[in-house]
Amino acid sequence: MTPDTTLCSGTLTATLAPAAGGRVTSLSSRATAGERIDWLVPLDDAVRAGGFESTQWPKAGCYPLVPFSNRIRDGRIAGTQGRVQLPLHPGERHALHGVSQQRPWHLERHAADRATMTYVHVPGDHDWPWAFRAEQVVELDAAGITLSLRVTNDDREPMPGGCGFHPYFPAQFAHGLQFDARTVWPADAEFLASTPQPTGPADDYASAKALPDVECTRYYGEWNGQARMAAADGLAIELLASAALQHLVLHRPGPGAYFCVEPVSHVADAANLAAARADTGWRVLAPGEAMACSLRLSVFPLSSQASPPLTTRDRQHD
Repeated sequence: MTPDTTLCSGTLTATLAPAAGGRVTSLSSRATAGERIDWLVPLDDAVRAGGFESTQWPKAGCYPLVPFSNRIRDGRIAGTQGRVQLPLHPGERHALHGVSQQRPWHLERHAADRATMTYVHVPGDHDWPWAFRAEQVVELDAAGITLSLRVTNDDREPMPGGCGFHPYFPAQFAHGLQFDARTVWPADAEFLASTPQPTGPADDYASAKALPDVECTRYYGEWNGQARMAAADGLAIELLASAALQHLVLHRPGPGAYFCVEPVSHVADAANLAAARADTGWRVLAPGEAMACSLRLSVFPLSSQASPPLTTRDRQHD
């Protein structure tokens, strides 16, 4: 088991747990009065020390989604050799969140403010039949954290899939949420995406507003790769995703809880929806081909330093 790793820059500190699915387990800073500010929901030390069942991962930190995001209906996808049956998530009828967050990653390199973690997938592990390699670079600076992910198909056959990031944000930052997306794919009763439609008033966050304090799951497309989350006291987080992450998941499990704003490359159940639609984001990588994506979280600890409202800007390139 690779031990946990700490990165520091300025007042920011990030902890990484390579063995727990390549997860960033916390991102925090110290305010001028000395109190701790958690920008991500921190993974409880007791949970990390005691270990946890890989299919019941704690709702904390941020981890990479590889080789797919969210749910695949009935765990079934089409491969070049026919249908592939993936393990179903406990308590569900569907596969969920890929393979890599249930497997240990290896810490390749580590400096004071930068680390590289890798995961090499053996064909057939967790019933995913394709060989692939994933590399995640975590870079910390005084203003935030940047996560860069690269997934390479090491198999002899084309490999379907996608990638993304799954951060958990503290409830206080739901006071003011802002992002611009043109379409929403409504979630059905089993949290699978249905036919997309233009974003309506209830799901529109182009202007900042509070995230409702109720259970909420929304799948968005055609977003501009930017989001901003603000607390009532002026603390703010700005998110910038690269162009490969063309879809967005917004999730809140219930009142008073954390919430997730997840930049991903494809919509939920894209593996099946892609047969009839070209806008799901589902990819097929040729042998040796790679896909890359990145996510930047900038933090604003004081209201006087808070970023202005989001405006349309070009995404950062992969």
